[in-house]
Amino acid sequence: MSGIQFDDSIEYLRKALDLPIYPDGKNIDPKLAVGQFSKTIQVLSDPTEQWSQGDILNKISFLGFTKEGRVSNYEAPAMIITNTCDLDRKETIVLCPCYPLEKFKPLKSYSDIPKNNVAEYFYIGEGLTGGNWVVDLGHPMTLPRDRMFEKIERGDITRLHSLTQIGWYLFITKFSIKYLRPDDPTTMQERQSQKRQNP
Repeated sequence: MSGIQFDDSIEYLRKALDLPIYPDGKNIDPKLAVGQFSKTIQVLSDPTEQWSQGDILNKISFLGFTKEGRVSNYEAPAMIITNTCDLDRKETIVLCPCYPLEKFKPLKSYSDIPKNNVAEYFYIGEGLTGGNWVVDLGHPMTLPRDRMFEKIERGDITRLHSLTQIGWYLFITKFSIKYLRPDDPTTMQERQSQKRQNP
């Protein structure tokens, strides 16, 4: 299993984070810090002992809709989005589908997806059954925890991969940029100019 391109991922992290490397709070160029180890970043590993956020599961049945608005089902590998500490106590678990990179060739942003420069998609590189894979963060689905763990116990659902430590940091950065971006300036200005209404 190979990693994802070092330069693309480090540049993405550089833009997203100001990482203090040393205990005294001084910063160092993350490219120099990580580059001493490898020219690729290993995002996926063999499954950890416990189920965790970012785990890649074998095929899950996702709910979708046709262009005509009819309900459709499709199967895809899935990434667990729910936080690790919530997996054994929340009633539902959130998953996002994973697709081969080739699926996105028609998009204008296709060449930026492997660089992780598109907020909608988390490029995880090679894994699963070979090829290069992308998590579609824009299509989350919620499943009842009890039902999902019944399937786990029966062996219908298995974990294919977990995230490495740097893979998890990259994931939470992607997730934050996707869902916690600032609103557009015009809307923010409109929000600020609205008068508070008394209940």
